[in-house]
Amino acid sequence: MFVGFEPHHVGWAVGDIGAATNLFAGLGYVLEPSLPDCEDVNFQVHLRFMQHPQKNALIELISPSGPNSSVGALLKRSGAGPYHLGFRVADMEAAGKQLLQSGFLAVSQLQPAPGLGGRLIRFWHAPAVGLIELILWP
Repeated sequence: MFVGFEPHHVGWAVGDIGAATNLFAGLGYVLEPSLPDCEDVNFQVHLRFMQHPQKNALIELISPSGPNSSVGALLKRSGAGPYHLGFRVADMEAAGKQLLQSGFLAVSQLQPAPGLGGRLIRFWHAPAVGLIELILWP
């Protein structure tokens, strides 16, 4: 069991962020005002967060913004869908050690996330689970 991991969001790869916004709105999601739309130039993606007011469920819509987008190949291969799970952690180093011991590999460097107000993030991957994002959240 991982200690100190708190679920934060589901990252959802989409080709058309406007169309996806409309569909999620039909499911009861609204724009999350505390996390405004932005572009992450490191991953070449547009980001939009939507919250379900009654379910406490946060979705991060992720669409390509350039030819080397981190989600571009995934969209071509699989189409739109869940991309990663985001977890808040208070200690990035301790969380990373737990992941390493469980077979995860770091697939990005520790870096600020424009979509999360500059909080530090790092992505990890394990073949049995897929991609997760750790968000430093004191």
